[in-house]
Amino acid sequence: MLHLQNIRKSFHSNTLNELSLFDNFNLNINEGEFVVVLGSNGSGKSSLLNLIDGQLGADGGKILFMNKDISHQPSFKRRQLMSRVYQDPSLGTSPSLTIFENMSLALNKGKPFNLTRCAQDSQREVIANYVALLNLGLEEKLDVTVSWLSGGQRQALSLLMAVCSQPKLLLLDEHTAALDPRTSQHMMKLTKKLIEDFKMTTVMITHQIKDALEYGDRCVMLHEGSIVLDVSNEQKQHLQPKDLLSLFHSLSL
Repeated sequence: MLHLQNIRKSFHSNTLNELSLFDNFNLNINEGEFVVVLGSNGSGKSSLLNLIDGQLGADGGKILFMNKDISHQPSFKRRQLMSRVYQDPSLGTSPSLTIFENMSLALNKGKPFNLTRCAQDSQREVIANYVALLNLGLEEKLDVTVSWLSGGQRQALSLLMAVCSQPKLLLLDEHTAALDPRTSQHMMKLTKKLIEDFKMTTVMITHQIKDALEYGDRCVMLHEGSIVLDVSNEQKQHLQPKDLLSLFHSLSL
């Protein structure tokens, strides 16, 4: 479904600070896979997502998505088939709009509409049913402005908005990093449930070793723009957090 072929990407080219992050980088993701990308700061995790959704352009190589070369396709075009959830809960929602209005926008993604046409009362029951999937009681608060929600509630809503439009690819950019540990674990369980319910092909980046082992069908570890580990769900069963920690430490030496 998604193939990154011989990708090259450098930053600050032709300067003393030039950094060659990706050099002939290759990664294949199959339809329906939930791939967790693990790595420390600077390993290339976020740059990888930026290359996939077009926020960064590659210096060389190809990105094939659904049998189409999207290497030079602008980000707004790619976003018609992809959704992304960021670290910051405020980036996935419109805080001045209500839960109902935010969900209306998400459900009408890619369609010609204005908010008045979009936010029809006929959608209320459908939206309430979607929001009930979060198990946070927000289906009873559809007319509450999103700015009044907690960070965890807003991030849960961002995730729901990302999947309910049924994109071909879901990108999760350390979407639990800004949450407290308890809320983070609730979010990960919710993430797994929604991905399974909506049958999403997903790439999730994280620096949490526990989440990398517990969730997803496949774990890929990056270090300085290279894949140093790529294991299936079955192979993950034989790994322990201490194994990945040891690998982390050895790479940082």
